[in-house]
Amino acid sequence: MSEKDSIGIVLSEATTQEAACQILEKAERGGIREGMLLLVNLNAGREQILARVGQIVPFNAFYTPGDAWSEARRKEMDIPDEVARRYEIAKLDLLTLVGGDVIRTPPAPGERVYQIDVVKDSEIIFGKKKGEEGILWFGSLSGYKEAPVPLNVEYAPMHMAVFGTTGSGKSYDMGVLIEKMSRIPVGGEGKYSSYPILVVDAHGDYVAYANYVADGNSFGEFTWVKRYVFPEARTQTPDFRSKKMNGIIEPIGIHLDALTFREIAETVMLFHKGTLQDADLQVRALEEGFDRMYNDGYLSIHDIIKDPSTLAILRGKMSKLVQQKVVHEASSSAATRALEDFANEVESKHHLLSHSASMSDSFVDEITDKHGLAIVDFSAEGAPGVDLRVKQLVVTYLATLLLKKFTKFKITGDTRFLIVAIEEAHNFAPNINYPISYSLAKRKLSDISTQGRKFGLSLCIISQSPRFVDQIVVSMCNTFFIHKISHEDISFVRNVTGGLPPSLLARLTTLHRGELVVTGQMNPVPFPLLANVDDVRLVPHKTGETRVVLGLTRGGGPRK
Repeated sequence: MSEKDSIGIVLSEATTQEAACQILEKAERGGIREGMLLLVNLNAGREQILARVGQIVPFNAFYTPGDAWSEARRKEMDIPDEVARRYEIAKLDLLTLVGGDVIRTPPAPGERVYQIDVVKDSEIIFGKKKGEEGILWFGSLSGYKEAPVPLNVEYAPMHMAVFGTTGSGKSYDMGVLIEKMSRIPVGGEGKYSSYPILVVDAHGDYVAYANYVADGNSFGEFTWVKRYVFPEARTQTPDFRSKKMNGIIEPIGIHLDALTFREIAETVMLFHKGTLQDADLQVRALEEGFDRMYNDGYLSIHDIIKDPSTLAILRGKMSKLVQQKVVHEASSSAATRALEDFANEVESKHHLLSHSASMSDSFVDEITDKHGLAIVDFSAEGAPGVDLRVKQLVVTYLATLLLKKFTKFKITGDTRFLIVAIEEAHNFAPNINYPISYSLAKRKLSDISTQGRKFGLSLCIISQSPRFVDQIVVSMCNTFFIHKISHEDISFVRNVTGGLPPSLLARLTTLHRGELVVTGQMNPVPFPLLANVDDVRLVPHKTGETRVVLGLTRGGGPRK
């Protein structure tokens, strides 16, 4: 590049992290914009630094507070702008040496700054090319509509987090990411595969994918897409029972025999108390009761709890344990109350044990082996009248089942992968500051966050209130998609991401809908990217559409 092609000149006091350049006249007045990528010469052009414009500061000597032209401006007199000392300064975030090395020497004053053709030179910037195995191209760099952002799926097992306020576009963008995950380049040109995904859908943001497949469409390389709803939803919604929904709509059903006696006992106590603190004796009492029933020929704890007659026999066993002084009476009584509570809510009210086939060992095998998309629908339509405690139980059960199965896969050398995406994650893995009565699922989700990556089991935490998500769970995430967030979340996000450049941190509360910062291991470059998700979704996202004007004018307008 020659000096005549440059658009700016580096000023004094540059560091290895930031620099300022004066923009040349030919690039002023919008030629250079915030967020643009530029090249900065280093060592007289022998090396080049990739930089991002963090801020542009225009200066005009005739428009400074208290200058000689103050009275002229006050009286709206003409000011001779053409003879004023004026210029524009671009403050640059220095990102990396071209080639990916760390910047160890700051640019010298007088070094030249150049524009870069991000579309043409994307391989130079990212080190990735279109069609490369395991690389997804997501949205586009802010300011460059033709320059998509690469994501490396090799790092998906390291856990992800998607943050953003209501209306920031996070659910739409997550849908785009799911669509990208449905068609991943693998094993050469023209070959694709999908990444198995289970979505805990809080508001019905993803159920349209099930309807799309029910209408006879294929969805990438997913071999199946299913929507799991609470059993009572099927009786209340005729469309769920229609012919085209056969095999698409499934009832949520948990199979307790997929868990150990200890895990069942812990699940029952968690459901009743919301915590296992000071519950060791009650858990042991239940475990002893289950063991005695099993030894007497009752081989299914699932069926025991489901059937009132066998549940009564179990209560009798618990009383006998007290008489034999195997457990304390207080522990047995508390455990029995918890078991009654569990049976009444889970089976008698919601019939979750009556549909055991939908979520068992075979469910995990099917979604991972056949590369499926499972949507667990917790929306008002899919979970009518179901309270949060019961939803937490379902997530607890799934997390327990998945961790057990993936541990077994690892031991047997069976390579499997799964992303578990959880909307409204603060409701399932809350920190101590979030005002929620129960947090059944937090312990198991924490286990997945700390252990799952070794087995190919990945979490994707989605939340509008990241500061209310359990810090252990979030700290294990290694890729972040950060949309507009509230001021209260700034310090939390800064800490969990390992820090963001001040120019990006300052923008997090003002990002536009669909605009986000991508940082972490799935991002192939060692610096955060500012992106726009402008992809047109395969399946339109209609959740959240209000259409107020249409609603107000329906029926001929306002009443007289």
